[in-house]
Formats: sequence, structure tokens, C-alpha cells
Amino acid sequence: MELVVDANVLFSALIKDGATRKLFFDDRLQLCTPEYIFQEIFDHVEELEKKTHSKQKKINRVIQQLLTGSDIRIISLLEIKAYREQAKQISPDPKDVPYFATALKMNCAIWSNDKELQNQKRIKVYSTTDLMAIL
Repeated sequence: MELVVDANVLFSALIKDGATRKLFFDDRLQLCTPEYIFQEIFDHVEELEKKTHSKQKKINRVIQQLLTGSDIRIISLLEIKAYREQAKQISPDPKDVPYFATALKMNCAIWSNDKELQNQKRIKVYSTTDLMAIL
């Protein structure tokens, strides 16, 4: 199953070594994410430091593990540029436009625990709980 990973899923995997982190390494999932995710990580690094009780250096190591160890494909913003306008029409939140544009380009669903993203009918959105039930 191919999925676009939203930042809140990555944050969840960083904060706790639980089901979300295990799914990152599940061979049944082919994961991708827009390079925009790095901006979101940077924007929330202080919050992540507090929640993980770790310094940025350790957080960066775990991020690297998650992104390289899981073979997640990073999609450049240039690759999704053609899908941005359509994604703007679909996305319930302007900050999530890159994830919707990536889903449109890759013709796949989004993995997110943000319930607001399900307030549209075009792109299927799976939560971690949904994926655990399916897999």
C-alpha cells in the first residue's frame, strides 16, 4: 500500500517507539512524503525537544533512521508543483497542501492522524489505527 506520510505521523514516531514507528518499517507499506516535511520538523523542533526530552541532535538521528531505514521516498516540491492548485481546492488546511499535492501526483492515500483531513472526499486518509486494523 502506497501512502503519503503527514508530519504528525512522523512526529508521533519520533515521540514514542510504538505502533506508528513500527509501521514505518512495515514492508507492506511504500511511503513517500514531500520535502516540505523538513520545514514542518524545523518549525516544531522545540516542541519535539520538550515531548521527547531529547536535544535536536538526537531528534535528527531518529529522523534520519526513520527516513532512511524505512526507505521513504522524498518528493521534491518541484515534482508536485503541477498539483498544487488542485490540492489547494481539496485540502481542508492550507498547511497540508503539499501532502495533498503529493497524494495527487502519486495517486495514493495519505497517512495522517489529523481528523480534519478527512473533511474532503477526494483523497483517502488513513489514521495509524486504520492501518493497524488493515494490516
